[in-house]
Amino acid sequence: MLHRAENTTTSKHYSLIMKLLVVHVTPKSFEQVLEKVKKLNKKAGPFDHICFIGNLEDDAYPKDVDTTGLPTLYLIGNNKINDCGENIISLNGFGLYECLDRLVIGYVTEDSKQLAASKNEVMELFKKTDAPVDLLITQEWSSGMSRLTGEFYGNDALDEVVSTAEPRYHISYGDNKHYCESASFQWDSTDRVSRFVNIADIDSKNKWAYAFNLNLEGSSQEGASDSQKLIENPYKLKPSKRKMSDGGDNKDIQTTQKKIKTILPSACHFCFTNGNFEDQMVISIGNFSYLTIVKGPLTTPRGEMNFSGHCLLIPIEHIPKLNVGQDDFANSDLVKEMGQYERSVAKMNYIKFDMSTIVFEINSERSIHFHKQIMPIPKFLIMKFKASLERHVNFNNERQTNNAKLNFEEYLIDSEDYLKIRNDSKMNYLQFTVYETSEAPAMVYIAKFQPDMRLDMQFGRRVVAFMLRLPKRIKWDSPVCHQTKEQETEETANFQKGYKEYDIIKS
Repeated sequence: MLHRAENTTTSKHYSLIMKLLVVHVTPKSFEQVLEKVKKLNKKAGPFDHICFIGNLEDDAYPKDVDTTGLPTLYLIGNNKINDCGENIISLNGFGLYECLDRLVIGYVTEDSKQLAASKNEVMELFKKTDAPVDLLITQEWSSGMSRLTGEFYGNDALDEVVSTAEPRYHISYGDNKHYCESASFQWDSTDRVSRFVNIADIDSKNKWAYAFNLNLEGSSQEGASDSQKLIENPYKLKPSKRKMSDGGDNKDIQTTQKKIKTILPSACHFCFTNGNFEDQMVISIGNFSYLTIVKGPLTTPRGEMNFSGHCLLIPIEHIPKLNVGQDDFANSDLVKEMGQYERSVAKMNYIKFDMSTIVFEINSERSIHFHKQIMPIPKFLIMKFKASLERHVNFNNERQTNNAKLNFEEYLIDSEDYLKIRNDSKMNYLQFTVYETSEAPAMVYIAKFQPDMRLDMQFGRRVVAFMLRLPKRIKWDSPVCHQTKEQETEETANFQKGYKEYDIIKS
């Protein structure tokens, strides 16, 4: 469960760039360290948060701690401190804590024996939350870090915790005597960058305090703008060996991957002729297309919207590209109907739920069944779209060297230049359509590519997840995105109820 600080203020503004200080204390050194921290706060601060890590003992902890001039203090260790004083929060065992200013602290302060007993509960907690963990505090080291540095011992269970949380900073206090800091490394699933630090305690004469800046806007490349500074992810599993085919031929993998996979309508997840078609997810069926909720939604219920709002708009006909195989494409019934569906959802989002809308699509001859992803975005976040798109384009073009290089051009949705691209059956492209309101013309951002180029199929979700600060929901099959059939049925019913007066079929 994610614990959130009680908000006793209204309309208070918090900076997205914050200064943090983490110090390693012992039961005997707390008061000594506190005085040093006060001096540090005046000299190098002020800090937004200060974490005291280490296994303090309740009976040795002073009850009249003076925190004048300091921000909220966090006591993070394996022992619960009772009556720890005003403006001080004690976190022990394992959990997630979200501060008022959106900083999320994860902590696993159990030792190896305790962690072995509670591993399943710990993993369930970190898998279920979609909150991005900014700071992970652990007593033990992970085995991944132990292997990387060749120092201290590691715990395999923590490898799973770290790999699930993907924290921006992982700070440990397991080795009391030594300070250790790793180079930055990157997670493939979210493109977040992490760094590990072990802080020695003050009695060791080694570095016992660690100060750093954290940008909650989500600059996952923070501290690693130069690709040379990134090291290989120590948690990345080695690829399993490829099995030989029945004939004993070790086929060329690259060539095999380049072949176009043929999926018949009877086996396509989006086709009604599939015997396993999941009709509990269908919101509305038109004459040429239909609207459905998604497997593993990216967005989550917000405000009066009691459903995720993430939906798919899909042609009923089994076609890979929207602009192929139709006479007079621009004026075809399918294009007209899908446009009506798209605008009707954007209208519902804006008028009924005070949301803007982003639509993402891949129009490629190598696709299986064309579809559009439609996602509601809070109005106050829609202005972040361009920055998020630019950031992910740069990352795709500079870091993912095997991917197609993307260059997005911006158009009004009804402009001749855009329609010329859209209507050209030879064009393959990625497209975002941004409905800031339900009335103003939408803006289109489109990037052309060659069909034999490799694409990041999660690119659209990455851009939106970054805007919403939901990095763990990038992949639809992530544990935090999973819904049971019963939850999908309820989600569909709630969507239909909200969409009823906007449904193009019923209105």
